[in-house]
Amino acid sequence: MNRASRVVVLILALLVCLAGCAKKISRHEAGHAEWLALNQEFIRLYTAGNYVTALQSAQKSVDLAHSFTPRENVDLATSLNNLGVTLLALSRFNEAEPPLVRALDIRRRILGSRNADVATTLSNLGELYVALNRPVEAEDLFVQALEIREAVLGPEDPDLADTLHNLGELYARKNLPAQAEPLLQRALALREQHFGSYHQLVAETLDILALLEQNKGAFAQAQALLERSLRNKEQTLGLEHAWLVPTLTSLSEVFAAQGQLAGAEEYARRAVRIAEQVYGGDNARMAMPLTALGLVVKAQGKSEEAEICFNRALRLREKVLPADHIDIATSAANLASAYFAQEAYAQALGLYERAIQITEMRLGADHPNVGLLLFNLGATQRKLGHLEEAQTAFLRALAIRKQAFGIQDSSVADTLDALSVVLREQGDTAGADEFAYQAAEIRDALP
Repeated sequence: MNRASRVVVLILALLVCLAGCAKKISRHEAGHAEWLALNQEFIRLYTAGNYVTALQSAQKSVDLAHSFTPRENVDLATSLNNLGVTLLALSRFNEAEPPLVRALDIRRRILGSRNADVATTLSNLGELYVALNRPVEAEDLFVQALEIREAVLGPEDPDLADTLHNLGELYARKNLPAQAEPLLQRALALREQHFGSYHQLVAETLDILALLEQNKGAFAQAQALLERSLRNKEQTLGLEHAWLVPTLTSLSEVFAAQGQLAGAEEYARRAVRIAEQVYGGDNARMAMPLTALGLVVKAQGKSEEAEICFNRALRLREKVLPADHIDIATSAANLASAYFAQEAYAQALGLYERAIQITEMRLGADHPNVGLLLFNLGATQRKLGHLEEAQTAFLRALAIRKQAFGIQDSSVADTLDALSVVLREQGDTAGADEFAYQAAEIRDALP
């Protein structure tokens, strides 16, 4: 083959190669355009609270991103992150962890540890661990995300507010107001600065600030914050959005705490209706509004309806949460209280014992919640005629309450009165009189 022929062959080979490369580039561009469209669709659906359909878009984008080169790519990490947060929103907690962990690993390897997208996935994974009652791991992830975002984005970036809010909410739910409030106030200021006063993220932070007021017993202040949050969400998201559910549930609790049971019931029923519409009746997100409704109707003397609400909430939580999750204990105790109100003491007994076991494991044997559960267990044992067991439970409750609240507290007086009744039924009149006298002295000293 002469020189000219070789040149022609080389040129033809180059043209074939370029044509093949062009086809690959074209396919890649088409695939990426499709991925971008799916991602935009996901954002629209997720923002609207349409999580079931958003999940389908997220899964499609994961499948598509797997075909990109290299196989481990930033688009895949984004898709996995979106898949994880949607599964979290749908309370499919065990399914949510693997995609979030994988998204975090890919982003760290490709983008480096000090990257804003890494911080986003750290924060999302932290929210999952909050839901799974793994607060130590959640706090560590939130702190990492906060450090990255402050370093990379600066102290005034709106994305920083997300991590400030998440960490503040974690501390609020652990009843650590001194740590929670500065973070939440800073998140609120950033969100109002960047989005204005009427925005769903502003409302989200108002909800948690209201929780701090609830924990202090400042129910009027909590109500004002929640009503502002509700107006905000209704205006920006509409009247049937999933984000209204926690606000309505909290309003029900606050109204009930102030003795306004009719208003509390209205808010709780609306929360249940929206949650059922958005999530479906078989989703664990239903547990929170069902619990609120159960507490209200029980306070109204409707113990059978309360039993239905509490039983549903417990079954839904048992489906997705670890057996030793504190929310399981709460639901078990609530259901026990409904059985107690219906004089079904044997059914109440096992549930109270289960709630105590979990609460001791999660919060410690001397936690005030353990004291309350022991008091209720003692009352149940007494109704069943198990007087020695009742006395043991009341004595433990008394020790915990004295340690937690001091001697001059109404809960201590209540426990002393309960012990007085049990001792009198056992024939110990002198012991009963002594406990009754101590209870009366405390009540005389109370304001």
